[in-house]
Amino acid sequence: MKIFNREGFIALSQKEADLFISIYTPTTRRSTDAYQKDILTFKNTLSEIEKKLIEEDSHSPQEISRVLEPAKTLLADFSFWQHNSDMLAVFLNDGKIETFKLPWEIDAPNYFIGLKPMLLPMIPEITDDGHYYILLLNLDQIRLYEATRNVVQEILIDPEKVAVSFTTEEALDENQDQLHGQGGIGNAGAMFHGHDGGSDEVKKVTILNYFHRMTNMLEPLLNSNPLPLVLAGVDYLIPIFKEASNYNHIYNQHVSGAFTENHMMDLHQKSWELIAPFFTEERIKRKENFHTFKSKGQASSNDYIKIIKAGFTGAIETLLVNERHQHLFGNYDRENHEVKILEKQDNGMHCLIDEVAAKVIASKGKVYLTEVEDMPEDTQMAAIFRYPI
Repeated sequence: MKIFNREGFIALSQKEADLFISIYTPTTRRSTDAYQKDILTFKNTLSEIEKKLIEEDSHSPQEISRVLEPAKTLLADFSFWQHNSDMLAVFLNDGKIETFKLPWEIDAPNYFIGLKPMLLPMIPEITDDGHYYILLLNLDQIRLYEATRNVVQEILIDPEKVAVSFTTEEALDENQDQLHGQGGIGNAGAMFHGHDGGSDEVKKVTILNYFHRMTNMLEPLLNSNPLPLVLAGVDYLIPIFKEASNYNHIYNQHVSGAFTENHMMDLHQKSWELIAPFFTEERIKRKENFHTFKSKGQASSNDYIKIIKAGFTGAIETLLVNERHQHLFGNYDRENHEVKILEKQDNGMHCLIDEVAAKVIASKGKVYLTEVEDMPEDTQMAAIFRYPI
């Protein structure tokens, strides 16, 4: 899988169409029925959407068919379903489709029909609330994983872009030395595998040089969606990697041991045991920070109009959205800086909570889809402002 990052989120949030359909459906990574349950669930969701659109009679049958056709085509594409994650996100508009396979579990499919994509279910993918990376420092081949409390999934690294294997590089260097008849010490790679075997210090320098090259290639990928990084590997490699790395989110504890690609589930369990307290502390801090800022007039949870205005003007530093929130329909009049809230969706209008969340992310703020017990107050959303409002 590829990393879905903040830039991708912002680009998606800026799209609009006369008919925009967002679908989130649960999927399974391994199937005993050739993924028929996943396909049937998606098919039934499409049928439900089509029926609703026909009943609403706001779009022509031709337009409905054109928008849904790319999704229906997926039903017959078995290879597409063979490489599932835990959730499939599908966005349809103007006869085009975008799909994302993400490691987030949902109980049942849901969808939104409007003029823009509904992106709140994607929020956990670009925040660090229980979301982190695992980097396996195996010299035969490094591996990068994306993990949450319940799931883990490998992020495939292109070996043409990132030096994923120290031993392969060393073997190539050694063969090249032999071809050129250099022998002896040769380059840094040959010192490790060369005739004299090399001292421990030489080995360390050789590995350090490799980690410098590897991290220079890997870190742009990590920084495209920065999350806490848990390192895994034999103990002596950890300090060498940290010396080479400039990534600012390396967790202070690591998973110790000699692991291979066959140990992904074990790595997931051990890494979560290490990092779970970090996320618990972060959630507690967010609650405490909210109450501190509220006492200074710099936070709100019950004034939705105030929060929405602040979100549209880039004034929100942190937005907490109750994961069990109800859609809040209405519109924001930018010219007059006014918000109108309606009891139900009208003319395909979007959910204001989703719009505010997108605006906060676009203005480099933080948004968390938060469990009920972690909300600072009993409310749909709570915000900390960049300055008193």
